[in-house]
Amino acid sequence: MQTPRAVIFDMDGTLVDTERVSQTAWRRAASDLGIEVPERIWDAFVGCSMPDARAMIDAEFGNPALTDRLFSRQHDLYFVIREQSLEPCEGALDALRALADAGMTLALATSTAREHALPLMERFGMTPFFSSMTFGDQIEHAKPAPDIYLEAASRLGIDPISCAAVEDSVNGALAACAAGMTTYLVPEWATPTPEVIERCAAVLGSLRELPAAVLGRSPR
Repeated sequence: MQTPRAVIFDMDGTLVDTERVSQTAWRRAASDLGIEVPERIWDAFVGCSMPDARAMIDAEFGNPALTDRLFSRQHDLYFVIREQSLEPCEGALDALRALADAGMTLALATSTAREHALPLMERFGMTPFFSSMTFGDQIEHAKPAPDIYLEAASRLGIDPISCAAVEDSVNGALAACAAGMTTYLVPEWATPTPEVIERCAAVLGSLRELPAAVLGRSPR
């Protein structure tokens, strides 16, 4: 496997542990409303767009008003919990430093809108590592469509085939694979399907394993 010319990172659940915050908020919101949401739906929410997530709840309960209340409550809880306990994902800063020190070009491709994502990147000192950032409000089709990864590669002026992508979700991994990128999956909440595992270059236990995998070096 050739060393990529650039590594493009997802943010939520990959670099910043927002998925833990989000999942906590979803479960508390459902509990507050006295509803039981199947675990398969919470799993499917990882890397999912908000319209698709709303459609899942509508289909499960058949009550758009209940969907509105659930999403409103989750929204309020999410920002409270995020301010209290949000942290970088395990090994995120070390992986960024190691790849940058090796001369690798790094970029961001997050489904989150710029106004919400950029403050988080700045909060944890990640912004300086990236040559380019592409946000969810700058593309038309959300993951698992490849749009955001194709746009990220275009902004770097690098063929997508020469890029690696780092993701935590099934939808994100499918998007990166569809863009033709060498894809590394670091799952936390989502259970990767056999199809995704087969299409990814590797499924890693944490970002601490990423530099060696990308650079083709044996871990120390």
